[in-house]
Amino acid sequence: MENANRINYGSYNGVRRVDHRREREPRFKNLKKKIIIVLAVAFLAFIGVRMATMEANLELRTTFEVPEGVSLSEIGADVSGVKWATAVDGKVTNENTEVQPTASTTKMILALAVMEKKPFSDGKGETITVTQEMYDIWGWYLNHNGSNTKVKVGEEISEYDALTSIMLASSNNMADSLAIWAFGSIEEYQKYATEMLARMEIKNTKLGTKDASGYDESTVSTASDLARIGYFVMKNPVLAEIVAKKEAEVPVAGKIKNTNSLLGKADISGVKTGYIGDESGYCIISGYKKDENIITVAVLGAKTRDGSFNNNLTVVKELQEKLVEQEMIKRDDEIGYYDSWWTGKVSLVADEELSKINYKGAETEVGFTNNPKYTMELCGGDGCKKQNEVLRVKIGGSEYYVKAQKVNFSEKPSLIERFLHVFGWKK
Repeated sequence: MENANRINYGSYNGVRRVDHRREREPRFKNLKKKIIIVLAVAFLAFIGVRMATMEANLELRTTFEVPEGVSLSEIGADVSGVKWATAVDGKVTNENTEVQPTASTTKMILALAVMEKKPFSDGKGETITVTQEMYDIWGWYLNHNGSNTKVKVGEEISEYDALTSIMLASSNNMADSLAIWAFGSIEEYQKYATEMLARMEIKNTKLGTKDASGYDESTVSTASDLARIGYFVMKNPVLAEIVAKKEAEVPVAGKIKNTNSLLGKADISGVKTGYIGDESGYCIISGYKKDENIITVAVLGAKTRDGSFNNNLTVVKELQEKLVEQEMIKRDDEIGYYDSWWTGKVSLVADEELSKINYKGAETEVGFTNNPKYTMELCGGDGCKKQNEVLRVKIGGSEYYVKAQKVNFSEKPSLIERFLHVFGWKK
């Protein structure tokens, strides 16, 4: 009995042996619990990090496309015996690359160069004091039957009045004098103007070597180039104001009249006439504005001044018949949509209409942009937020903006949506 109740620790070679199996079991269970806890924490940490860092971009995409505009290929079909070209916002609609002397239409280039070199927007600009050299230039043109405006030594004339003299009365002496005043010499003016034309991508216009007025027949251009140059003149607020005048008052010369008798006809508000003999014929570049658009028409080489005016007016009227506003967007039309994995497609519709001039071949661009003039309210579960995203439509050289109506959706995914998205249950 005594031996049966004895605890057997076991022995080996007389050494006492203890059974550790019961001691190991609790430790193993604790280790498993720790591993499970660590894995659970790591998993939850992964979920949290994934939820916090997952891509949550709200994309705004456009669905509006600018429709194909009208074809202008037949405009001016009734015009013959002259070179002509039209441009909308500086984009030539029909190329005419036949070179000829430009006559006084060259003064448009001078005016643009002066406004770059000596810019002003308010008032009369800088003051020019007439020198003996400028007086002698007037005498030369007077003796050679060139168009001119009288000056006297010591006279002060504003930059604005000098530009008015060259653009309205087509004053040759004031053109040369203005070039010398602004650039130091005729040669320096020609260097500057040549570089300016290159920047404007006007490639077929070459300035002569003797003047800045166009009196020199070595100054040549094309109808297409002059239509584009006329656009740049009409685009400049100061020059556009000047060429729209039918008459003006300038120092010494007094009242001068605009040589462009098309002003006021068919909405024409510019640009410049020219004539130096049979080599150039009678030339006129006219321009008018239609909303934000500037349309210019160049007619070169007419045999008479009236012929140049009539031909130009014919092209302008045909242009106006075909180049009409096109309805592009109606109110409530879809113009785009918001898209994300938590919202799906949420349509964005126009809050206003868009009807603009559009012609075949015009460069177009469409996209959403931020414009502080427009405010759209986005309302969802996270409240309302004002945004300034509007549809920007570019046609030729003009840009238009279309405001959108407010839409309801969640701008950001909720925690539940994020959690479900981790496992692919919310796509």
